[in-house]
Amino acid sequence: MVRLKNRYLLVEVDYKDNKLDESFNELAILTAIRESVAVNFGDYGLGCNLSSLQVKYYSPFTGTCIVRCATSENERVVTSLALMTEVKGRPAALRLLRIAGTLGACKDAAAAHSAARLPQLKLAPRQQQAAEQLHAGISALEL
Repeated sequence: MVRLKNRYLLVEVDYKDNKLDESFNELAILTAIRESVAVNFGDYGLGCNLSSLQVKYYSPFTGTCIVRCATSENERVVTSLALMTEVKGRPAALRLLRIAGTLGACKDAAAAHSAARLPQLKLAPRQQQAAEQLHAGISALEL
């Protein structure tokens, strides 16, 4: 039996308008990544990525997300992320922070990045509480 190997990408979504929109979720990011792969690599590139491409975690407060992709399709996804200019109609830049072979290593990097980023944010008390809950939710990701 063949085991499918995955890579986990820690990506930071930097919105150019600097507005916080809590309505964005994993599905919105996944749809934007799939559209970018389809535009840049066509139907073949999209078809190769459909089975393994998944957004495991997204925090709208810190703008970090964890994306899973197949090891063989890693370069296409990274290229598509770099070429993205908008997410759901909002101008944005996506930066690759880390590539990891396991979800645990990517979780650790995401937790460290979020912990460093949360004190820099100027959030309302309700938003600060929600952001801390999302930061605590990183550890709840299933391995």
